[in-house]
Amino acid sequence: MTPKKKKIIAICCAAAAVCAIGIVIARHVIASRPFVYAGTLETTKVILSARVASDISAFNVSEGDMVSPGQPLLELSCDTYKILATQIDNDYNRAAALMEKGHVSQAEFDVLSRNKQDNDLKLGWCQVRAPISAMVITKFREVGEVVAPGTALISLANPYDIWAYFYVPYGMLHRLRVGQTVHGFLPEAENMQFTGRIIKISEEAEFTPKNVQTREERTRLVYGVKVRFDNPELTLKSGMTIESTLLNE
Repeated sequence: MTPKKKKIIAICCAAAAVCAIGIVIARHVIASRPFVYAGTLETTKVILSARVASDISAFNVSEGDMVSPGQPLLELSCDTYKILATQIDNDYNRAAALMEKGHVSQAEFDVLSRNKQDNDLKLGWCQVRAPISAMVITKFREVGEVVAPGTALISLANPYDIWAYFYVPYGMLHRLRVGQTVHGFLPEAENMQFTGRIIKISEEAEFTPKNVQTREERTRLVYGVKVRFDNPELTLKSGMTIESTLLNE
């Protein structure tokens, strides 16, 4: 064998050895990396429904508006209850005057008082107010539409109160605790990071949700870990996917 061939063989052997070492190192690095869990972001959502039968007379907000607790969102005309209110109030006032003179029994007056309280309560339901600080997400109806009790009118969501569930195997639970600070990141946004805090760890195992891609993972028992993320700039949106190792302190 010529010296040239020996040199070529030696170079090839060295290159093969370097490749083998590189593969071993790469496998070790990959194996030592913490597993990345993915979760779908959700927000606190409230759907407000009609409590009386009436037609919608006005909307005071539009989709995308921020509202505060107690702020009027929409008005129902409630013409029937307004007409009844006139008659009920007159009857109540007459009965109150007659009762002072002893011409109306306590039982009769109690019936009229109950009728007045019931109608006043329903009149109060004709104005739908925001129960929480939130953003208007969807208007299900429009002005002029007649609605029945239980009909969905408008939905609100608090974009600052946003969280995701991550599903972890049993062997991961001892490394997690409620109150633990973790970091989530968005791979599609150059791994932009968000600080989060574990607020709940499920006590019972369940099968991995169906939206997990592989059959092996779908049939594995896991525990849900709920993480609430800081969202001061409203970068995170409901429905987005966020990833985390759940090990950041």
